[in-house]
Amino acid sequence: MKTSVELDDELAAEVERTGFLIHEQTDTVLRLAIRAGLPLVASSAEAQRPEGYFADDYPLPADWLELEAAMAKAPQRLDS
Repeated sequence: MKTSVELDDELAAEVERTGFLIHEQTDTVLRLAIRAGLPLVASSAEAQRPEGYFADDYPLPADWLELEAAMAKAPQRLDS
């Protein structure tokens, strides 16, 4: 698939500099950058998962919840 992309001067210079550093042509640098960046772009567009989404996958033992409740009721002492 052939596609054209317009780059601003700063980005074009960065692509050229990167190509020089890795000894690759501009088109290869752009393909590498797109492949590396697409997952980041896709994940930023995904909706945030609601609170407790993974709760069923990582259940806490019942005694842990009892201990947590008991510790919440226990008086706390601050040492200065």
